[in-house]
Amino acid sequence: MKRSTVIALFLVLVVVAVISLEVQYDSYDYVGYNPTNNAGVGVVHASFANALGAYKGPYVVIYVTGQQWHWDFYPHDRTYTNLTVVPVDEPVVFVVHSVDVFHEFFVQSATSNFSLFNYGAEAVPGYYSYIVLVFPKPGIYHVACAEYCGTATTGLGHSWLVGTIVATTNATYASEITGGVMPEGTWAPNSVSGQGVGGY
Repeated sequence: MKRSTVIALFLVLVVVAVISLEVQYDSYDYVGYNPTNNAGVGVVHASFANALGAYKGPYVVIYVTGQQWHWDFYPHDRTYTNLTVVPVDEPVVFVVHSVDVFHEFFVQSATSNFSLFNYGAEAVPGYYSYIVLVFPKPGIYHVACAEYCGTATTGLGHSWLVGTIVATTNATYASEITGGVMPEGTWAPNSVSGQGVGGY
């Protein structure tokens, strides 16, 4: 093969690799959250500031740690519950990471909600990803691991990595679920729709 042909093939491969990476990671830091058009919902970000973008309104923060085989949600008065609570119709920034292997924090609507809500973010050891989600109405949202993360010596392993998110406007109920420790930030349900703080 001629040297020029090898160089041309190499350059083609480099271009294909760059395009492939761009397509694979095009959801990272695409745009910050914007309640006007819901931009940023379901977009995974590489930094907290990029996740919120120019948004200056109220939001809450939930820290999520994935491990074999449970989700830890913070801040709560206890850990290892696989359960957390979020406000309805307000941005929630999930700060996601893993302490052992790759997981994927994947949230979807319960069938009782009659709505489609399927978003996820990688949980990677030594790395934090940030995803902004707005839960459209009160109800139960399921959390699963969407990336195979191993088999337990006893039990099901990966299949056990499930959790529950309760979306509500009721601050008293939310406080009961978390043991009196509310999510970090300002609890302001219905702030996205402009209906103000409701449900208290």
